Amino acid sequence: MKHTLDLNSYFPAPVDYFYPRKEEGGRLNPAARLLLAIIGLFSGGVQWAYSQAPQLAAERQGYLVNVELPLVGDRDALALQQINRIADSPVEGERPIVVLQFKATAVAEGGGEPGNGSMGSRGSQFERSLALARGLNKPEVASRVRLVAYVPESIYGHAVLPVLACEEILLAGLAEIGRASIDEPLDPTIVGAYVEAVARRQTLPQSIVMSMLDPNAEVYRLELSDGTTQVVDRAEADKRRKAGEVRRETTLWSGGGLAQYSGQQLRAYGCILVEDTTEVPQALGLRGTLRTSQQLPRQWRGKKLTIGGQLNASRVNQIIRAITNAVEQEQVNLLVIEVTPTECDFLQAARLSSTITDLDADQVYSLGIVSQSLTGAVAMIAVACDEAVLLTEARVGPMQDLKLNNSERETMQLVVGDLAESANRPLPLLSALNDPSVAVNEYIQQETGKRAIFAEWQVAKQADANQWEIKKRVAGGQAFESEMALRYRLFDSIDDSSSVALHRLGIDQMPAELKTPWLDASIQHILALSWLPRLLLTIGFFALMIELGNPGISAGGLLAAVCFTGFFWIEGLNGNVEALEILLFVVGLIALAIELFVLPGFGLFGIGGLLMLLISVVLASQTFVWPTTSAQLSEVASNLFWVSCMALGGMIGLLFMHKQIENSPMMRWVTLQPAGADDTDELEMREAIVHREHLLGQAGLTTTRLNPSGKAQFGREIVAVVGTGKMIDEGVPVHVVEVRGNLILVEESSNLELS
Repeated sequence: MKHTLDLNSYFPAPVDYFYPRKEEGGRLNPAARLLLAIIGLFSGGVQWAYSQAPQLAAERQGYLVNVELPLVGDRDALALQQINRIADSPVEGERPIVVLQFKATAVAEGGGEPGNGSMGSRGSQFERSLALARGLNKPEVASRVRLVAYVPESIYGHAVLPVLACEEILLAGLAEIGRASIDEPLDPTIVGAYVEAVARRQTLPQSIVMSMLDPNAEVYRLELSDGTTQVVDRAEADKRRKAGEVRRETTLWSGGGLAQYSGQQLRAYGCILVEDTTEVPQALGLRGTLRTSQQLPRQWRGKKLTIGGQLNASRVNQIIRAITNAVEQEQVNLLVIEVTPTECDFLQAARLSSTITDLDADQVYSLGIVSQSLTGAVAMIAVACDEAVLLTEARVGPMQDLKLNNSERETMQLVVGDLAESANRPLPLLSALNDPSVAVNEYIQQETGKRAIFAEWQVAKQADANQWEIKKRVAGGQAFESEMALRYRLFDSIDDSSSVALHRLGIDQMPAELKTPWLDASIQHILALSWLPRLLLTIGFFALMIELGNPGISAGGLLAAVCFTGFFWIEGLNGNVEALEILLFVVGLIALAIELFVLPGFGLFGIGGLLMLLISVVLASQTFVWPTTSAQLSEVASNLFWVSCMALGGMIGLLFMHKQIENSPMMRWVTLQPAGADDTDELEMREAIVHREHLLGQAGLTTTRLNPSGKAQFGREIVAVVGTGKMIDEGVPVHVVEVRGNLILVEESSNLELS
């Protein structure tokens, strides 16, 4: 008899046997007193053993195996494969507990979701159900693990058979089990399989199981004159009645259809009733949450990653590349992530958490350890792992001074929702972890009695929101209670040290630290220089001003291109550059090129190009496009200020340093000054190799396009000229307006005759 069995169902009225009724005088006879004392001692021993049972069971390890319903295809084989792995693993002490969770999921072969409500478990094939039941009853499995069936929602059809093949049955309060033969006609083979399962495990009385198969079966609970209680079918009940052995009887099922029984009904016959999944470990006397077959000891190739200090976009990129290289090149299959207090915003924590959840569970197992108390989003990195461990002295909770507007809060809820689904963690607690204004409560559904935890914003989105009533406060605004975080599986265990968690995986010491490639380390060092992007931007603007003052591809344009490329590269690694910034910058350069080479002057294209360059640089210095908070607005103002100062400084420096640059020994190569050219007039005379003063005022015809320079013919002489206004096409009359040595400036003529 199991310690969870309701003894009152078997001995319903002990007072009737040991205490005299009123009509008997009300005195207790000596024999009855002696017998009652013996029973009292026995009951005390049972109670003591029962109180010790959770302590003994706490030393066991519990594992969870999901059995997807309906049982079709290879779903039975997948479940048995996991069970066999657990059974074959070396264990210390008592048999580990394997909880088989029977739950309906979509059938991929059918291309659709399971049916609505409790009928989603229907359709299990008898052959597949029988194969799973026989696999559970194999001696090499049954002798090594303790099998427990957990039914969180109602199941019907032949999925009942492997449930009966387990040693114990746990039922959610609202779950029902029965109607086993609903999917196919009953035959002797099917009946024999169920009879064998009942005889082997005796988890439920045979008459109750037969009523799930035979629509004409009736089930009665009889209290016999000898003080025993039996659950029998109609034939046995008639026999007992005729023999006069029945003192009291209750009809459990009156026939007329396939029987189905609730958890409340089956509780009296050995089934354990739990409210939800969080109570399963407690009902089995286990501390912590159930593990999976992926957490079994094996040949680990592990690396440790310590998260601490400042976690910016470039650091996250570096970590992602390091993890990818370790998995692909070093065949690492265990990643231990220890999270210490870290400066980190929500976006970067979400990026790294998403990378961890995207790891192939069959290829890499991740273990997250919170060794010190954490506040804010950085704790998501640990709970995103396959197994999350919270050390005894550590706590997690939200940042108290964090303020979010509605837009930020909605974005955060979407991101956290995806993470909760990927990592199988409670969405309400993840929401409260990132937003101190979120309150999490345990609710009860008034009509069905179902319990669940919700954040307040989640309840408002429920179709039956008005039916959910608050039962108690769970979390919100403060550090989470460790036991609460464990109960709702935000963390999988609470350990005294990280070595305890490693020991469960069969590891004696912490793996080596995951090293960053030297190239990434060098890049990280460069990215840590916060002044470098601004310096590159200043030099870039300065070189751009030089290029604008001297149109054409020269050293100024090349230097500007190099500096701007370096700026965008650094900000791109920091996660600030996206397609918009690059597009604005390229279009801005194209607009400036049009202004310089196609439509000379300083008009619409020039101003528009400079504005697009300015906006591009500002956006590349921040992680958002449009400010939505006062902090973001302040950041935009700061970026505009220093970008404007750099651009203005470049122009002022260009005006004051033009001559100094020409005369500087280090920069003299830029202007290609001849040796000894100290006198400006002498330099201009030497540069004027050919004198063209005689062309002043003459009219001619362009022989090429002036853009703004080109060639024109004056009489029989063809010379290089430069237009002073807009672009001039080929074959257009021009006249010389100024001659500077060998530089001839022309303007377009009208109504002039060529000489």
